[in-house]
Amino acid sequence: MIDTETRQKLLNEIRKFGNVYLSCLKIGVDKATYYRWKQKNKNFKDKADEAENMGRENICDVAEHALLQNIKDKNQRSIEFVLNHNSERYKQKQTSNVVILHKTEPKDMPGKHELCIEDILMRETEEYEKDLVRFKEQYKDVEIPLKADGSPIAEDELLHYEAYIEEWYKKKKIDEAKMPNNTTDSKPQTNKPPAIPQENKKV
Repeated sequence: MIDTETRQKLLNEIRKFGNVYLSCLKIGVDKATYYRWKQKNKNFKDKADEAENMGRENICDVAEHALLQNIKDKNQRSIEFVLNHNSERYKQKQTSNVVILHKTEPKDMPGKHELCIEDILMRETEEYEKDLVRFKEQYKDVEIPLKADGSPIAEDELLHYEAYIEEWYKKKKIDEAKMPNNTTDSKPQTNKPPAIPQENKKV
């Protein structure tokens, strides 16, 4: 059983830098045991939370000291960091230039409105449907290749695989062009007697 002195040593270690894992490792207490103590003992939990907060403050002090040292060494990133977080003059303002207009029709100008997000989405949908109809018509009576994994390409996927299908047909035409044409290139065989070698002819 771990005594009270060991628990106090652990809390003192956590107060240094706020790192529970390294503190438990140094004292020889399992991290799961530490969190179990916090769960079961309200008094210990309060002391542990206080130790963790103090440790975080201490590690921040150490980090700020290192940051100041970098500034003394004229480290550009450290200089920018301090200015961005401590000066209104150098603070980077995060703004967005995106403006979303919803579809409305002015009362004084019925039927006329500015281009809004609904119009853009509708236009893209119409263009996609037109392209899909064109693509289906183009490959209506021809073979549609399978995907690389061997599965068929669905109709609603045709446009996504347009480049893939076109490349497949280009390769197919090239392969067909390389195949020998037996009907036109081959010559009919004649029933000529075999040629007699010169040395076997009688004089």
